[in-house]
Amino acid sequence: MHSQNTKEYEVALDPVNAEPNNPFMDRPHFFPLPVTDKIATIEKADVQRATMFLPTHSAYFASYFTITGLHGLHVLGGVIVFIYMWLPVSKKLYQRNPEHLANRVEVSGLFWHFVDLVWIFVFPLFYLL
Repeated sequence: MHSQNTKEYEVALDPVNAEPNNPFMDRPHFFPLPVTDKIATIEKADVQRATMFLPTHSAYFASYFTITGLHGLHVLGGVIVFIYMWLPVSKKLYQRNPEHLANRVEVSGLFWHFVDLVWIFVFPLFYLL
């Protein structure tokens, strides 16, 4: 993209931005447009940060990655707990103390429904807005 010795970035333009004054480019296109060979040059002094889609780029991306990652970790934790309860080890524990295991299943179900309830708010907030 750029070399270490230059003080500018060279960026290949997509077909829509290659011809900004073309009225045909104002409409959405059903079929992909052919690739252009136009290159834009951006001075290095005009670039504040050259990393996009990282949490340091904006507060939205920081929140998006943090909340989505935490939700994914909680889902993974719930799946691991449910898999553990399906293993033969849980059956042995159940035979020793059935009330204790029944309580664990109920608490795991409540945890899973809480994660689901959080997702009801996270999904529209980050994926639909």
